[in-house]
Amino acid sequence: MPQEVFRAKGILWFSDSELRHIFQLSGPRYSLHADEWSTPPKNQLVFIGRKLNTSEISSHLNKCLV
Repeated sequence: MPQEVFRAKGILWFSDSELRHIFQLSGPRYSLHADEWSTPPKNQLVFIGRKLNTSEISSHLNKCLV
């Protein structure tokens, strides 16, 4: 993550898992917790920071897509 991102959180859907993954980032620390879906699978992320370069973040995230 770029240094301008202070905090991030979201729900992640991985193609090789039937579970949803709850992602939390605070500074250099992060956690990833898996549990059952209660809604249709999707990816949803929120980034908190200063002067975020949304194009750069989108580019990095798009490289993760299957």
